[in-house]
Amino acid sequence: MAISPANLLELVRNTAPFLFEGDAPSGPQSRFIRVLREFDGRALNALEYYEHCLCAHWATAGTFVPTDVDNAIRWKLWQGAPDGLIEGCAALVLESLAWDYQSVTGRVVFGPGGAPLSTHEGTWFSVAVGAYGAARARNAPLAGRVLEAMRREAERERKIFSSFAESGDGVAILTASALIAHNFGDLDRVADQWELPPSDPLKKEFYDAAKPGSPLFGGLLGWAGELNKRFLSADNHRHYPLRAARGLRRSADLLIPVGPFFDDWGRKVARHPALKAEDVAEAARALIDGWIRLHGPVGYARALAGILEDFPGGRNALGRLLPGADRRMLENGALKAALDLPRERFEAQWAKKVQQVARA
Repeated sequence: MAISPANLLELVRNTAPFLFEGDAPSGPQSRFIRVLREFDGRALNALEYYEHCLCAHWATAGTFVPTDVDNAIRWKLWQGAPDGLIEGCAALVLESLAWDYQSVTGRVVFGPGGAPLSTHEGTWFSVAVGAYGAARARNAPLAGRVLEAMRREAERERKIFSSFAESGDGVAILTASALIAHNFGDLDRVADQWELPPSDPLKKEFYDAAKPGSPLFGGLLGWAGELNKRFLSADNHRHYPLRAARGLRRSADLLIPVGPFFDDWGRKVARHPALKAEDVAEAARALIDGWIRLHGPVGYARALAGILEDFPGGRNALGRLLPGADRRMLENGALKAALDLPRERFEAQWAKKVQQVARA
């Protein structure tokens, strides 16, 4: 059964309460936030419901608890839709490519001229494949418009990643690789869901573009996929352990960035005005729990290193707020060794990893 609009809105409030504070943002690029804020509980028709789900997922895809409507907006709600509904939903998908997600995610980097690259483009690719899949046999011109928008976006991302690759900045290359691999991975999964044949233009142009060894896009995105597979995937997941630290949901400033480069994020957690000392300790406990459960993700150690660097009183003060077992982990063993590594040395070591994977 589909989730009700009211219940879906409550899920958004739970994971991103900051979206409903202060004045509503203006401008067409922030319309997805206004749609959610202005919902008054009325019954929605099919197109309005699709829009409500699309806006909810756009607003939460970068949070600790994304709304679970991604399958609905890229597959389920297209099934059996009449032509008019397909056209209306596809128009929303094309519009959403211009929505400004920078206030609702920390997983973003900026290329030349400030051009953003984020996991939200993967969210967009996934719903674009849904629009294309629904239209390809019933409205060829509409499918063509969606496909052309995908071409432009794919080329935009290729150019951004190429700029990082040419810069030689290892940390930037790795960060962008994680995003590229995520985005084209989302595209591939939904193309599989729609069972697009190998002869389909979308399949030929984009499928497996970020798979290691792919010849598409000159092999550049395949290089990103190889870097992600070898070094980054363990630190860029759904961060289930951090859901226990509910204080992290209070501000968009606290949304987690691309791993494993979490030092600055940890420092922000340590001193953020929305968090009390007990909230910071709760976040530290969640990171330690994640370190144990996920078998030592590098990023969680870097986040803890950042917290310890800026938390008033440092390790001793934070330790007094933690259970004994967690405190001992900060004082001895593998976790202590990982978080004691200076940031400059850590990032230099990781930057060198780029040289371990030959570029096609």
